[in-house]
Amino acid sequence: MLENGTDGPRIIAAIETAWEVLQESHPELPDVYVIVDNAGARHNLVTPDRLEADMRLELPVHRDAIAAGPRAVLEAVLHVATHALCQVRGVSETSNRGMRHNKHFRDTAVELGMKWPTGEPPHATKGFSPVPLTPEAESGYAPLVAALGKSLDGVVVGVAESPAKGKSGTRLTLQCECTDPVRTFQIGPRIASVGPIVCGVCGAEFTER
Repeated sequence: MLENGTDGPRIIAAIETAWEVLQESHPELPDVYVIVDNAGARHNLVTPDRLEADMRLELPVHRDAIAAGPRAVLEAVLHVATHALCQVRGVSETSNRGMRHNKHFRDTAVELGMKWPTGEPPHATKGFSPVPLTPEAESGYAPLVAALGKSLDGVVVGVAESPAKGKSGTRLTLQCECTDPVRTFQIGPRIASVGPIVCGVCGAEFTER
């Protein structure tokens, strides 16, 4: 979790700005809002449970990426952006419940400045993931990494609490401070106990209602 309550909105704004920079060169990318993901199971855009016509998709960024620094955050965002480009184009980029990344993911990643090492076989379970940045892309993204670094400066990411045991099948309904529209979703108690989930719209933590 983020130790300082003011860190969340600042980090979220910086990551959303980074996404907007990617949209300038890749207008196919949809509008998003960022959530800090403590579970770590998601690596693509998420459709909210109650999707309105003008609502943005959720861009989850794992707390470990934030703790690792601006380069890791950028790589996480680029990974999600690769999935997003495939999805808006109707291209199937993964198999095995999203775990294995195929050649379509690899080839699309090239458009975002990443390239799979020549001659290197795919990972046994992840496939072509993660795809590393090229030296040219590292140079091009340097100003963006620097901007993210300023936003992450001084941020302390605490250790997530041990997951609590809950009854099988139990679901919690969490809600933030948004009112138009009200934003809620359901989640298992074990995942909810890992740490706070922050809304990218109002900046408040989702809590049980």
